[in-house]
Amino acid sequence: MGRIGKIMWRVCMTNNPEHRLDQVRKLIFTLASQDARIGTVKESLKWGQPSFATVRPKSGTPIRFDGDADVGTYSIYVPCSTSLIEDFRTHHPDMFDYHDNREIRLDLSQPLPARELTLFLMAALTYYLP
Repeated sequence: MGRIGKIMWRVCMTNNPEHRLDQVRKLIFTLASQDARIGTVKESLKWGQPSFATVRPKSGTPIRFDGDADVGTYSIYVPCSTSLIEDFRTHHPDMFDYHDNREIRLDLSQPLPARELTLFLMAALTYYLP
């Protein structure tokens, strides 16, 4: 990440559960680097939240996340126009705390559910692949 990206990241994370969100961010880039089908992931800010989008090729749907230290949670968002949340809610009803059709909410007091998040993030990063 370049200097501007690091500054954007620090500004965005100032009031949020920084360590856990950084773990999710690293997981996204690790998964992308391990699967050539995903290609380039571009990091930016959307609505004041870190956003990750596949750009070359457009293999997946954008992923955003944010945290709320006051209530001790962090959330991962995907566009409500996708079926990701609905699919995961149907096939894995107890895996996450689902909210509407765009958010999974996780508890900061619990360990990072790396195995479960890997399934979800891979589904998002490869959403448009056959």
